[in-house]
Amino acid sequence: MSRQESTVYSQLVDTYLSNDRKKRTELGQLIQVLEYLLSSGDIIISSIARYTNMSHCRATKICEKLVNADLISREVTYNNKRYRITSEGISFLKDCKDFRDILCRYRLPDALYY
Repeated sequence: MSRQESTVYSQLVDTYLSNDRKKRTELGQLIQVLEYLLSSGDIIISSIARYTNMSHCRATKICEKLVNADLISREVTYNNKRYRITSEGISFLKDCKDFRDILCRYRLPDALYY
């Protein structure tokens, strides 16, 4: 993924901030975690929590949802849980970007927010 290419999360944040919202949606959190794993590879939960500015508990819950959906995989070594994005997760990110593009084409970029 090139630096010039906008990430799905950053596009969602731009829309999100332009609507004066202060709280991320759960979808935004899921996408942010997936994109971080895509760019970072095999990573521990503390790093995910720091990068996404979530509590350790919230980041763990998000990662467990993603594991249950087979979008990321979890490896336990010693006392560390390491997470890695799966091919399904990469496909999901692409689908999110495509869906956002469709919403923008129909002038509904904020339809995913409440």
